Amino acid sequence: MMKRFIDRTTIMAGMLIMLTGIVWISGTPYTAIGKIYGLLKQEFLAVCHKSSGTDTEETLTMDHISTEYMDSFWQKRHFIDLNGWMAKRLRIQGYFSDEGIYITDSGYILSPAEKTSTDYEFEETMKFYTYLKQKGINLVYVNEPTKCLDDRIFSRLFGIDSFSNQNADLFLSRITKAGIPVLDLRHELVRDGMEIRNMFYRADHHWTTRSGLWATRKIAEKLNSCCGYTIDTSVYDERNYSFKEWSKSWLGEQGRKIGASYTGLDDYVEIKPKFNTSFTFKYRKKWKNGTFDQFIDESAYDTSADIYSTKSWHYSYDQPNVINHNVEKGKVLVLGDSYEQVVVPFLALGVSELDALILRNYDGDLKEYIEAGDYDTVLICYAQFMIGAHDDPESVNYKMFTFG
Repeated sequence: MMKRFIDRTTIMAGMLIMLTGIVWISGTPYTAIGKIYGLLKQEFLAVCHKSSGTDTEETLTMDHISTEYMDSFWQKRHFIDLNGWMAKRLRIQGYFSDEGIYITDSGYILSPAEKTSTDYEFEETMKFYTYLKQKGINLVYVNEPTKCLDDRIFSRLFGIDSFSNQNADLFLSRITKAGIPVLDLRHELVRDGMEIRNMFYRADHHWTTRSGLWATRKIAEKLNSCCGYTIDTSVYDERNYSFKEWSKSWLGEQGRKIGASYTGLDDYVEIKPKFNTSFTFKYRKKWKNGTFDQFIDESAYDTSADIYSTKSWHYSYDQPNVINHNVEKGKVLVLGDSYEQVVVPFLALGVSELDALILRNYDGDLKEYIEAGDYDTVLICYAQFMIGAHDDPESVNYKMFTFG
């Protein structure tokens, strides 16, 4: 069975090379390559389904294929790089559009967003705000930007519509009018004269460690201005930190689907405070004392590892629940997403106690969690592509705005 699988995939690979050559010569890659890819993908799925020996009628997805075959696929990295090399030279910018990946000429990945009414997000946030207000707990909403500030870039570069910033504008205006304190980091980065592209990795949807440190200072300033905190924001001055940089060292989650040959590798910077730190990390099984270093898994910075299978460097920073022994006030719960990998560790330097939850990974009762935590403030820190995720029941972020 495996021999038949190899033979047929070899034939399909040959067909793809031949057809790609025809497409390249004809000069019509955008109209033809999608059809070619679709046909070969259907055939590939059928072959894999048959060779797997399963009788189930469940649709076989590319994720299944990746798990069952690609992890041990011979010379996998070279095939991915070949795919990226060909796609780049054919200028196929929306080759992975079904996964929300569009690529600029410079190899910078952007992702569009569908239009949403924001009704679900608004109603859930208002109910949550009312509940917290009754409990005497502050609520602050922090909008974290995505990789472009103007949705029109998608129509200019790719001929499609995107509504990420428009969705955020609508939602934030609604909750602001309702009295909820909002920190829109898009406005802050414009005010600070920052370039949005420099805040993100080229081959990953996450923002950089420097962006996380910058954003944390803005959050601390907001807590001081609207919630009565007295955080010493000078703790976030860059001069108080050491920076260790790896140049062209790792490949982001989206880049692994495209190929480093198309996007290139990203730089990475590890940031640590120079000053003394003292924390208790409230792990589920056992609490442990440590310093800021405990937030970071430096084994992720392995430049000899396979860039397609090693741990994402973004996740080298963690967001556990902690007690800061150097600060006396402030007990905060952060409801966030993966952007907070590089926010929670820095924010923990400014408050006495900080807990973090990602609702898509939490199956408990949020209100019970809050009442047991005795918090001063709840921060909702969301990348703005969370707005509208509830429109798609298949989205991993479907319940991020389900607070009650």
